[in-house]
Amino acid sequence: MFCQFTEAAVKTSTMNLPIIAQSKNYIVINKPAGVSVHNDPADVIHLLKKQLPSGSYQDIYPVHRLDKETSGLLVVALNEKSAASLAAQFQSGETTKIYSAVLRGAITDLTLHWKWAISDKAEGRKNPQGMSKDRVNAETLVTVEKTNKFFSLVRVKILTGRQHQIRKHAAMARHAILGDDRYSDPKYNSKMAELYKTDRMFLHAQKLTIKIDNESHTFEAPLPSEFLSILD
Repeated sequence: MFCQFTEAAVKTSTMNLPIIAQSKNYIVINKPAGVSVHNDPADVIHLLKKQLPSGSYQDIYPVHRLDKETSGLLVVALNEKSAASLAAQFQSGETTKIYSAVLRGAITDLTLHWKWAISDKAEGRKNPQGMSKDRVNAETLVTVEKTNKFFSLVRVKILTGRQHQIRKHAAMARHAILGDDRYSDPKYNSKMAELYKTDRMFLHAQKLTIKIDNESHTFEAPLPSEFLSILD
């Protein structure tokens, strides 16, 4: 049985965010599912300010996007200079980002290359691709790691950085991410949440490669235990 992780519980908690790496210029955390990056009373910025020693930073700058529902690696800068340098790499596609996800249904192909053009906006389950005038190139590489007749555990590499790209492509492939309340079937999600006692979305930012001070660094966040448990 899974440990239920509701957004309400996150908001009222005084959790410490798991830190993967830290220097005077940046922090890499393993963000829990259900925690916003910013614009929330219990977001990453507020939690880190409570967690870090007073005087150890001037401000905290998120340098890339990670959906509230997604867990995993998130980089924040501790000064404006580092924020500008790190953010530029994410915006230009110089970083390498690997995600893990549990998708609905069995996928028989070992590798997939999704190339559907999508809008770079938040959409919905009725039209995840967005309006034709807004669509831009989007490419997603998928490797199936484990599957049964109900779910598939996959590793995902995004070649372009569109908003909700993995979520949209998975839904368009008819293998929506388990627990995705925007692009998946709500009745199916409710049934799975009741059956498996978890209401999280099964998308996790697991690996990130980025240059810091002209040196390449690779960070990894452990795969959440429920990703494997649900396939067993």
